[in-house]
Amino acid sequence: MKYLLIETDKIISNIERIRELAGDAEFIAVLKANAYGMGLREIYPILRQCGVRKLAVTEPEDAIRLRHMGAEDEEILVLRSTACEEDIEKILEACATASIGSYDAAVALSGMAEQKGVSCDVHIKIDTGMGRYGFEPGELDRITSVFSYMPSLNVTGMYTHFPCAYLDVSKTRAQHQKFVEVTEQVRKAGFDPGLLHDANTAALFTCGLDSTLDAVRVGSAISGRTTARGASGLKRTGVLCSEIAEIRWLPKGHGVGYGSAFVTKKPTKIGIIPVGTADGFGVEKARDSFRIRDCIRYALSDLSRILRKRNQYVTVAGKKAKVVGHIGTTHTTVDLSDIDCHVGDAVRMDVSPMFVPESVERRYE
Repeated sequence: MKYLLIETDKIISNIERIRELAGDAEFIAVLKANAYGMGLREIYPILRQCGVRKLAVTEPEDAIRLRHMGAEDEEILVLRSTACEEDIEKILEACATASIGSYDAAVALSGMAEQKGVSCDVHIKIDTGMGRYGFEPGELDRITSVFSYMPSLNVTGMYTHFPCAYLDVSKTRAQHQKFVEVTEQVRKAGFDPGLLHDANTAALFTCGLDSTLDAVRVGSAISGRTTARGASGLKRTGVLCSEIAEIRWLPKGHGVGYGSAFVTKKPTKIGIIPVGTADGFGVEKARDSFRIRDCIRYALSDLSRILRKRNQYVTVAGKKAKVVGHIGTTHTTVDLSDIDCHVGDAVRMDVSPMFVPESVERRYE
């Protein structure tokens, strides 16, 4: 038995906190990666109940799914700029707002919309440093051509995305200013850039931008999880619930798990929980940057964990039980020596919903 528990009251509290920081700016709820693992179908009714009427996804299929769930009057922004015919078909089918991050994407969308005899709302994306989608700030002629020569595209907004808001405040503020300058150039050219937004979760919670513009674009903070440093006022949700499958005593000197990374120093009562990395427990984003400064930061972080003896714990019978040995693919072993418990007792494990596969049931309370 295992399921992911999501606490509705915490989500509502987090939405209120986001709005508090956003002030008068509108809240665009980013629901990529199955709503950051919380479940697109489950989270949508809560957002609607809270009055959130602007949504954002990365996959065009998710825009269609939201429409089928009843999101008829919400604006759904597809954050991925694309010139792929199949993607554009789905964006138009969902009556979603498309992101335009290149001249090719604009031409492809404009052509298909014109062919179908429809117009499509679009937000123009500006690349201020992320290096993925977006017009370069100096491509003003190409940006304004969307306004001038593509009547089937209705520009209702412009935005950019910050790559380092959780690390570098000054760089993020500079990118914000660069984006604002581009929007001012669009206005001087005689066009209305529409809804302006650039603050993602990390920027909203850490950067103290002079302005949040017209909207903020926040996703992970809905679950109370953010890379932002310092107190956020958010409440983390996401509890993987399971049970103790077996309890046994191991003698002194007995290894536990692959590689015998843990060896008992005395007779130890252990419990086996049928949950592991395949279920999202003990999983974190891979270290994929190998610049010297990043490697030093990783090393210092690991050293800090060792010095502080930061172990992983689960909750059994209302008490913390330390994880011993490596977390396996489908099993986790914990020390129950000081806990009065039995096979079948409930276990609660803090996890990021984003790493819990969709095959694990989501339960809301």
